[in-house]
Amino acid sequence: MDSNGIISVVELNKCIYFSINKERYTPYTSFKGAFIIPEHYEEIISVKFVIDGADVHFGSVDMAKMTFKSGFYRLDISSRSYSLALGLNQPKPQINSSVTLDNLLSRNVALKNITYETGTKTVNYIYVLDNSTLWDAVVAYALKAYDKYPFIYKTNEIRINVPANAKLRSYDNNSIIEIYNGSTLSNLISHIHMRDTENNYETYNTTDEYAVSRDIIRHKQIPLDMQWLADTDKALTSRIDYSKRGTKYKGIKTLGYSGEELFDKFSYSFGSSANEGCTIHRLDISGSNNVIYTTMYEYEDAYKNR
Repeated sequence: MDSNGIISVVELNKCIYFSINKERYTPYTSFKGAFIIPEHYEEIISVKFVIDGADVHFGSVDMAKMTFKSGFYRLDISSRSYSLALGLNQPKPQINSSVTLDNLLSRNVALKNITYETGTKTVNYIYVLDNSTLWDAVVAYALKAYDKYPFIYKTNEIRINVPANAKLRSYDNNSIIEIYNGSTLSNLISHIHMRDTENNYETYNTTDEYAVSRDIIRHKQIPLDMQWLADTDKALTSRIDYSKRGTKYKGIKTLGYSGEELFDKFSYSFGSSANEGCTIHRLDISGSNNVIYTTMYEYEDAYKNR
């Protein structure tokens, strides 16, 4: 955008570096990059990043810095996809009845540059709580309708179910640079206590033995969750399940990018290690004009097969 408010599209192809992160529990894609640019731009308002003709990221600008040095301009930029708006907008607190993913979104906040899975199930109601976000409402709908956690597919598409065109990919010693195995216990909750209608916290309780067996003791006291009045166990277990997100993981780093996307399947063999039918739950793509690396991980957690 120039000083007169006129918007134009500029294609940049001299990339110093870039990195993209996509993850199944995060409702947006993150992008960072640096480019050599031919001139100064008054303001940058949007970023679309393309690899070999495939749109990989599309979002608004978090930061853009232009530097003039040694006879050329350098642009450093960071961006999060437009689906970030799901976590920034608060819909009106109310009971939404006869809910599909389509009408849950359309009857609340109108968002730009975001698409969604169509033809989803109808649930009786979604209770939009005070101070909750549109993403919170989408999560509640996905859990009620499918017992799954939603995710952002490709560029800004909200999905609950894996698309039919998800691909199966195979990698071997010729393309794999590194393999990974890891774990994190930082998000675990061991005990949840939910208040009942009499303001007691002794009625609704649950304990996560996975956390306790690892000497993690974290008690959470929560108010009565109106979303799950008909299924109070779900109010507790869904929080435990989310606290276990990405607890264990495995993955590979490969040379190149072949259009990998969340929920594609991948198999790999590297030395004596071999794994079949893994699912991409996290995807990191990085590189420059000269080389690209793709790192993919499968999470072994409560939502692995859901």
